[in-house]
Amino acid sequence: MQSIIELISNISTIIFSFLKEITEEEIEKNIAYIKREEWFQAYLKDDKYNELIFNNIKVRHIIGTFNIKKMSRSRYHRKHQKRIERAMVKYS
Repeated sequence: MQSIIELISNISTIIFSFLKEITEEEIEKNIAYIKREEWFQAYLKDDKYNELIFNNIKVRHIIGTFNIKKMSRSRYHRKHQKRIERAMVKYS
């Protein structure tokens, strides 16, 4: 049951994230916030992933969709961390 709810949540997040207009300011604000995370710092140190973070429109859009106020919730944080990881693999 929980996996069904999680699937619906993921689908709705994807749909709504593409409907929302993301600004460069939101993207930069979110990058500044997640730069504090060790897992994100590892991406920044890798030239290939660093290039994606700062130049790939799709990866930047995913980062821009995060709600920083919700990032303190571990479940929300893990979900979006996985979204970034999948995007890095997909677009690299």
